Amino acid sequence: MLIRIERNLRELSLWAVGDEVREAVGGAPPKGARGVRVHTVKDPRLVLDTAALLALPSVRRDLVMRLLDFPVRETEFDGVSVTWPKHRFPGVWSPTIDTLLLARALRPLLRARPPRTFLEIGCGSGFLSKYVLSKCRDAGSPVAEARLMDINPDALLSGMEALAPVQGDTLVSYSLNRAGRRIPESGPYDLVVCNPPYVPRPHAEVNNPFEGLFLYGEIVRMAPRLLAHGSRLVLMLSSTSEAEVRPALARVFALRDLASLEVPLKIPVITARLSKESRRWMDYLEKGGRLLEDPTEKSGYRWWQRLTVVEARLPATLGSAGTARGSSSPSRRAARPVRLAR
Repeated sequence: MLIRIERNLRELSLWAVGDEVREAVGGAPPKGARGVRVHTVKDPRLVLDTAALLALPSVRRDLVMRLLDFPVRETEFDGVSVTWPKHRFPGVWSPTIDTLLLARALRPLLRARPPRTFLEIGCGSGFLSKYVLSKCRDAGSPVAEARLMDINPDALLSGMEALAPVQGDTLVSYSLNRAGRRIPESGPYDLVVCNPPYVPRPHAEVNNPFEGLFLYGEIVRMAPRLLAHGSRLVLMLSSTSEAEVRPALARVFALRDLASLEVPLKIPVITARLSKESRRWMDYLEKGGRLLEDPTEKSGYRWWQRLTVVEARLPATLGSAGTARGSSSPSRRAARPVRLAR
């Protein structure tokens, strides 16, 4: 299945391609067409919105569900695509809505000032790295050196495969990080991109630091070695943890918000409440006022979060203890759940 998302994130379409056309749709695609468009979603809040898909008329719903049975998924955004064969890269997600929001925010930055050196921390499928290399190459300013890091070796393999068609003369290296170990010394880079784990978890430091906010702390600690003055760090924040993360970042960086989107918290391992750990996690998020709520679920989802893409730069002058002078980024307290009017 091909998932094609428009550059402005206002439309998403699902396509049957290859053998899927014959086996799911019947016949062959129109002459000159790559496949058959099966369904279009306006103003998507997720790449695969199960609530919206299950609400479709039965014939269309069943066709979409049939497409999901096929093992290979391709995601295309702004002319850049990656293929995700789940069976080959276990534990690696295909691009999600936060991936695409990051890519949309990166586009004007790459056009204004293409980086010569680039680092992605937590490369996952490799889509964002491929996006950066592709857009810089298309602009006539190819990246000279790129480095991809992840704790999952399959993510690095996925990244290698994704970058192979666009690598050209770019020197690309891959680093396998280890749980519990710090980010390797490297840099500085012109551009660093990271979509870290952003949903806070109680006692994450005890049983799995990579499911908490650990990576934000590592980025703050490594800032002087990852970035030079004038370099840019682009990363994702979530309203579930922004009250802690933003002030910590603002002590080191000058911050600028680039893009924002409210999306469902579609993470069943957290929201299902079918295990002791899940119940404790949800209680922690609810009691901390970290979630946006649609109690009627008319939107299809009860729990939501606001994602914000932030650009961070090291200021020209640092005050004592690494505090940025003149930073206008406010500290934001966690609010009680907000009811969404949707």
